[in-house]
Amino acid sequence: MPISSLVLTLDASPDRRALALAEVARDSRITLGSPVNGCWLPVVTETRSLSEGEALAESLREVPGVSFVDVVMVDFSEEER
Repeated sequence: MPISSLVLTLDASPDRRALALAEVARDSRITLGSPVNGCWLPVVTETRSLSEGEALAESLREVPGVSFVDVVMVDFSEEER
Protein backbone atom coordinates (compact mmCIF):
# COMPACT_ATOMS: atom_id res chain seq x y z
CA MET A 1 0.00 0.00 0.00
CA PRO A 2 1.74 3.16 -1.16
CA ILE A 3 1.73 5.98 1.35
CA SER A 4 2.26 9.56 0.18
CA SER A 5 2.92 12.77 2.08
CA LEU A 6 1.53 15.82 0.31
CA VAL A 7 1.12 19.50 1.08
CA LEU A 8 -1.90 21.22 -0.40
CA THR A 9 -1.68 24.97 -0.95
CA LEU A 10 -5.13 26.36 -0.27
CA ASP A 11 -6.84 29.34 -1.86
CA ALA A 12 -6.60 32.71 -0.10
CA SER A 13 -10.39 32.92 0.19
CA PRO A 14 -11.62 31.54 3.53
CA ASP A 15 -14.78 30.23 1.87
CA ARG A 16 -12.85 28.35 -0.82
CA ARG A 17 -10.43 26.98 1.81
CA ALA A 18 -13.39 25.67 3.82
CA LEU A 19 -14.85 24.00 0.73
CA ALA A 20 -11.50 22.38 -0.07
CA LEU A 21 -11.11 21.09 3.49
CA ALA A 22 -14.60 19.60 3.46
CA GLU A 23 -14.05 17.92 0.09
CA VAL A 24 -10.66 16.44 0.99
CA ALA A 25 -11.91 15.25 4.40
CA ARG A 26 -14.58 13.09 2.70
CA ASP A 27 -12.01 10.75 1.14
CA SER A 28 -11.21 7.87 3.50
CA ARG A 29 -7.81 7.38 1.83
CA ILE A 30 -6.68 10.80 3.10
CA THR A 31 -5.56 11.74 6.60
CA LEU A 32 -5.53 15.49 7.23
CA GLY A 33 -2.89 17.29 9.22
CA SER A 34 -3.33 20.67 10.86
CA PRO A 35 -3.36 23.64 8.46
CA VAL A 36 -0.23 25.79 8.62
CA ASN A 37 -0.79 29.55 8.51
CA GLY A 38 -4.23 28.85 7.08
CA CYS A 39 -2.88 28.19 3.61
CA TRP A 40 -0.92 24.91 3.68
CA LEU A 41 -2.55 21.62 4.51
CA PRO A 42 -0.34 18.57 5.09
CA VAL A 43 -2.04 15.31 4.16
CA VAL A 44 -1.10 11.64 4.05
CA THR A 45 -2.69 9.34 1.49
CA GLU A 46 -2.83 5.55 1.57
CA THR A 47 -3.88 3.75 -1.59
CA ARG A 48 -3.91 0.19 -2.91
CA SER A 49 -1.49 0.87 -5.76
CA LEU A 50 0.97 3.44 -7.01
CA SER A 51 -1.28 4.30 -9.95
CA GLU A 52 -4.22 4.88 -7.59
CA GLY A 53 -1.99 7.17 -5.49
CA GLU A 54 -0.94 9.13 -8.57
CA ALA A 55 -4.56 9.48 -9.67
CA LEU A 56 -5.56 10.66 -6.18
CA ALA A 57 -2.81 13.30 -6.13
CA GLU A 58 -3.90 14.49 -9.59
CA SER A 59 -7.53 14.68 -8.49
CA LEU A 60 -6.56 16.84 -5.50
CA ARG A 61 -5.23 19.43 -7.94
CA GLU A 62 -8.77 19.74 -9.33
CA VAL A 63 -10.49 20.33 -5.97
CA PRO A 64 -11.94 23.87 -5.83
CA GLY A 65 -9.94 25.80 -3.25
CA VAL A 66 -6.73 23.83 -3.79
CA SER A 67 -4.19 25.95 -5.66
CA PHE A 68 -1.26 23.54 -5.73
CA VAL A 69 -0.19 20.06 -4.57
CA ASP A 70 3.38 19.42 -3.47
CA VAL A 71 4.51 15.80 -3.24
CA VAL A 72 6.83 15.54 -0.25
CA MET A 73 7.39 11.78 -0.14
CA VAL A 74 6.05 8.56 -1.62
CA ASP A 75 6.75 5.22 0.06
CA PHE A 76 5.83 2.35 -2.21
CA SER A 77 8.11 -0.24 -0.65
CA GLU A 78 5.13 -2.58 -0.25
CA GLU A 79 4.75 -2.50 -4.06
CA GLU A 80 8.24 -3.99 -4.46
CA ARG A 81 7.46 -7.16 -2.48
